[in-house]
Amino acid sequence: MSQISPRPGRGRPRLLPGTIAANPRDQILAAAAELFVGRGYAGTTTREIADGAGLRQASIYYHFGSKEEILAVLLERSVQERVEQAGKIEADMGTVTPDVGLYALAVSDMSALVAMPHNIGMLYRLPDVIASPVYDRYDHLRGDLVAGYGRVAQRAAGERISASSGEPGLGELLVQMVESVVSLRREDRVGSTTVATIAAACLRLCGIAEDAIEQARGAALAALARA
Repeated sequence: MSQISPRPGRGRPRLLPGTIAANPRDQILAAAAELFVGRGYAGTTTREIADGAGLRQASIYYHFGSKEEILAVLLERSVQERVEQAGKIEADMGTVTPDVGLYALAVSDMSALVAMPHNIGMLYRLPDVIASPVYDRYDHLRGDLVAGYGRVAQRAAGERISASSGEPGLGELLVQMVESVVSLRREDRVGSTTVATIAAACLRLCGIAEDAIEQARGAALAALARA
């Protein structure tokens, strides 16, 4: 966890960490992910996706009903991965202090975003994706992620954060800070120092003192290494 590579290794694209595109459906998803991020969702055709996957265009419609369905699957799978990781960290909060749990959550989530192929996290920020009707199938999952951040952050902040901020508002701010790595990754500016800086900023937002942040960093990285 001390070093985080901004790009996955060379070779066949991976849809998600540990998931090799070994069948036509995953090949289509991997090709679509690269094209959507590189050219935009609206500017990509199913023919281009088929060409990128090394398949005939008819094969696209055998596996997916439409380009919109491909987008929905990409969004749902990538966000679900993050929600599941956040849930595991939140479930383990009884074994660590809240500030350690929040730091671990931020680092783990950034690691997931950085590991996604073709910087697929950028999809969440593209206007043509946000305007698509299938975005709603992703947005409720992001809401689950925001809620999880809010619960962890409120425990870490305690009375230091006024009740007016509330879980949803605080969670949204933290998720936006963590998701800034997708823009930084596009500029090849993501490394362990960047991740540590953003994670520390998440704790500062909750009013946690600098000396406590440094202690939380060490404990959180140790906990993640054991996981």
